[in-house]
Amino acid sequence: MSNSVFDIDPAGNVLCRYTDGHGGEKGSLMKTEKTAVPLAKAVLYAFLPAGYPHTVTDDYLAYQTYDSLQAFASSITSLLANRAVLEGLGVGDSSSSPTGALILKITGDTISRIATIMFAHRMGQAIEPECKFYRFLADIFNDSAQFLDLLTPALPYLPKLSVIVSAGVLRALCGVAANASKASLSAHFALTGNLAELNAKEASQETVVSLLGMLVGTLVVRMVEDKQVVWIMMMVLAGVHLMMNYRAVRCVKMRSLNRQRATIVFREWLEHNTILDPTQVAERESILLRGRGDLASKSGDYTGFCDFGSYGDIKKFNPQGYHRYDFETAAYFLGIWHHGGNFYMRIAVKEGETSALSAWFDAVNHAYHFDSALKDGLESHYENEMPLGYVSEDQKKSLFTALAKKGWDLEVNALETRLPIRVRVGDAKKALPVLEKDPAHHSGHQEVKYD
Repeated sequence: MSNSVFDIDPAGNVLCRYTDGHGGEKGSLMKTEKTAVPLAKAVLYAFLPAGYPHTVTDDYLAYQTYDSLQAFASSITSLLANRAVLEGLGVGDSSSSPTGALILKITGDTISRIATIMFAHRMGQAIEPECKFYRFLADIFNDSAQFLDLLTPALPYLPKLSVIVSAGVLRALCGVAANASKASLSAHFALTGNLAELNAKEASQETVVSLLGMLVGTLVVRMVEDKQVVWIMMMVLAGVHLMMNYRAVRCVKMRSLNRQRATIVFREWLEHNTILDPTQVAERESILLRGRGDLASKSGDYTGFCDFGSYGDIKKFNPQGYHRYDFETAAYFLGIWHHGGNFYMRIAVKEGETSALSAWFDAVNHAYHFDSALKDGLESHYENEMPLGYVSEDQKKSLFTALAKKGWDLEVNALETRLPIRVRVGDAKKALPVLEKDPAHHSGHQEVKYD
């Protein structure tokens, strides 16, 4: 009886079969049969990560499909915009000064590079937690810059300079937001440590799509000269571009809990005792709105939002007409400002806490029970035996355990969109002991302060 041995890829596909035709006897000949791969399939594999679909998440193909379509539309619009810029710089006009065109170009490039540095410094840490928002926002910046480009041929020198500078700044913002958000999305898609290969294959996909877009765009540029038709085509293509990009980011099922996703998950648990998985949350979350941590009470009569900050933000901020409440737990300080149907919360996390997820749950819980708390006084949340007076520590720990089982990555801190600030209590030179690295860790009530 013959023995067979197979070479397989990460997806389980048989690459080659080895057969010992004489039952494994010494000196027998081994037969080799390579699996034939159809040409179309081989070409497709050249643009997909090795081992697809087992080496990437299940939302990878949908995202890449829409991303390729939006890149195709963007390639055509960029050619139309670039032609307008060249006309604005004086290409084809004998009366235009090359020096003037060069000054316009240098000024625009200089300002855009400064904008790149400033935007990366200011918003760099916010892009990863809100990568879907910034991925879509990047294309809004890009399309806005292209529409400004269309204005350059019809403007005199100084207005033209301002338009070129504005377009350059928008492109700089687009570059920072797009590159950083793509890096975060690629890390999400890669499942087997194949991030570098995934990025390489994405570059191959973009190359082909850009080439096709340039070929089609070349025909469009040669055939379309009328300004009105150009504007109509730009609006249509920009609409397609944004729609495809929106559909692309809507497909992504992030496993980290940023402010919006955490709020959706915690609210669902508080209302229905149900744990949502990443797929269900992806269907509910908004791309452009509710990213700053919008909260609401159970009845909806009280709305507000929450943010992270420093100890001074809680103690010194005292807007006129607002009632202020200060709370302290073993893990964080919490300030609440309330006026009418609006409230505002600020959390200052203590040193040793690696995750702010537990504090964010308390904020959502507090906001959810705002109606009941106001009747007894907001400080009653911490006067009861249970933290916030409504959810016990055991319930809270069970919730975080269930979230991990549902596929949520609780180790990623996607809640703080700026440099995380921690509050050290006591000696300024001596670090406090590191607390338990558990996102659900909460040592309970320490002190209540009410102003």
